[in-house]
Amino acid sequence: MSEKQHSDIIRWFEDLGSDDVAAVGGKNASLGEMIRTLKVENIRVPDGFATTAGAYREFLEANDLAQKIQAQLDGLHKGKQPLENVGKFVRRLFGRAKFPEMTAEEILRHAI
Repeated sequence: MSEKQHSDIIRWFEDLGSDDVAAVGGKNASLGEMIRTLKVENIRVPDGFATTAGAYREFLEANDLAQKIQAQLDGLHKGKQPLENVGKFVRRLFGRAKFPEMTAEEILRHAI
């Protein structure tokens, strides 16, 4: 593990690998594997971090999004809503949503 801290909200890419899929998702875990491999080969890679799956679930809960998204998906699966409309609706939900204060502070603290 790097000297940088990680938390329940963020995890540094250089510390991620295939064992971290449950914590940060497959794409982030794969990105961590790639970054670690490149660094061993002395290829410079910018630092970065992923937000955890737990932070994502808290984001959904704080904005009451899970049920709204599920309702849209149910409509899509039943043929009541076209995919384009569902996509627009969900993007609008995310665009209007706010990060929980602790999550926002943690992200900003590491991003600066």
